Amino acid sequence: MNMELSEQDISSALADKFIVYLAERRDSKEEAFLKSKIKRNKQGKVTNGAIVECVIIQLEKVLPADKVKTLKAEIKKLKKSKEQTALEFQRKKLEDLLKWSGEVLTDPLLINLKQELFDFVIKNSKDHEPVEWLNNWAQKAKDISFATHVGKLTHSSSKSSSIFDATTDINNKYLSTNTLKSLAIDTASSNAASLPVADVLNLSVAGVSLLDRIKEGDGSFFSLFTENQSLIDNWLNQFKQAFDSSSKQSYFLSKQVYFPIANDEYHLLLPLISSSLAHELHLEHKKRWDEPFKTAFEQKGNKKYSDQVVATYPNKASLHVTGSNHSNASSLNGKRGGRISLMAALPPQWNAKLPSYSEHQSIFSRSLAYELWDEISELSSYLLLLKNKELSVSEPKRNAAILAKLSAINGQFFNFIEAVNNSESDIGWTLTSKLDIEYQVLFEPWRDDEAALDLKKNNDWQNKISQDFGRWLNQQLNKNKQLKLTPIQAALWADCFLLDLKEFFAIKEVEL
Repeated sequence: MNMELSEQDISSALADKFIVYLAERRDSKEEAFLKSKIKRNKQGKVTNGAIVECVIIQLEKVLPADKVKTLKAEIKKLKKSKEQTALEFQRKKLEDLLKWSGEVLTDPLLINLKQELFDFVIKNSKDHEPVEWLNNWAQKAKDISFATHVGKLTHSSSKSSSIFDATTDINNKYLSTNTLKSLAIDTASSNAASLPVADVLNLSVAGVSLLDRIKEGDGSFFSLFTENQSLIDNWLNQFKQAFDSSSKQSYFLSKQVYFPIANDEYHLLLPLISSSLAHELHLEHKKRWDEPFKTAFEQKGNKKYSDQVVATYPNKASLHVTGSNHSNASSLNGKRGGRISLMAALPPQWNAKLPSYSEHQSIFSRSLAYELWDEISELSSYLLLLKNKELSVSEPKRNAAILAKLSAINGQFFNFIEAVNNSESDIGWTLTSKLDIEYQVLFEPWRDDEAALDLKKNNDWQNKISQDFGRWLNQQLNKNKQLKLTPIQAALWADCFLLDLKEFFAIKEVEL
């Protein structure tokens, strides 16, 4: 049975999640303080705790040589058990190490390390008490932006403001942020150190986030930690800066565009990248690696049918926004691995108007030769290379290469057939054309008149087209006078074409 949570229940559940978050963050900091590799400042002082490593180094200095050897062997044996948390393992490791200090309890550095850890644990625990944490971090909410357009995506070191696109005017001629049906809202920060504020604001229960409650001016979440109304109001006002910042700013690393308006006046615009739109495109491109799409593309490569609809995006490029620590720019940038996909924005390629074949007696025209020129030239060059090097075409890899190039020619031929057919204004245009009946059916396989049906009763018509194509292709290849191809090769081209023609016609029949 589903029961709706009351507002107080939601606030209580959010508070529980907040306490868990603080505890995990506290433990993570203590673990890092224990296990980190030593980092020193210019004066040589350790700046990041690294307690375990410091203890090991000091023990190796003060213990006898035989015990140091035993100590190193024991350290290698230390392994984290499945039941232990990462912090519990580090604590146990330190505890075991300190047992070795029994003979050197008076060593001042070991005493200082114990005291340093004790002081850190006390302060770390205090810093992660709810009231203390809220006092320290609420003021950093101004560094956080829940945005659609992120300043750091222009330059990762930019401190310009990010914005949330709340516009409602939609022009369906353009793909813009406000046309997205499912809007992914990004979390950006002008200061990466303030990102924990975003983590807390994103805590949610039953689809309601802490940010949602703050937007509504609801302070019931905060009242669970203090009865001081002045403090509650202060937290509310400071956290509101994350979505309703009173100040917007540019930055010298931002891009700027002077946009003319009138009378030698202009607007100075600050272009921002839409992270929401970039992420939607990222998810679309990522589908390419989902199992159904991978299978569909494999089927396509094998020239087999698949009921999965797929889309390809040719000439796609990627913009690398960040080199490392991608989440420091924004949370969605981290999920994209610091890259933004760029679609090809190219001018249209103008094609000459396709000829009408209603008055032609043959399809094998100059227009066809022009359309297939690139593919035919590639085959011609390969055959000439094999001839000059006196290499046999029957070798499996070379034979496969020739078949692949023939398949490309055939595929482009069928593309040309469909393009010509689509350019004709009327269905049934072949009925009045001067083409042989075989080519009429090739252009319009759906014809069901008596002449077409009689022709399709057997495959002789496909053999005729294949033989015509083989002879024509041989003529095109022999324009390179060094090849000197014979009717034997023409028959080979015809056999290869026949297989693709049968597949082409079978697909058309399925579509019908």
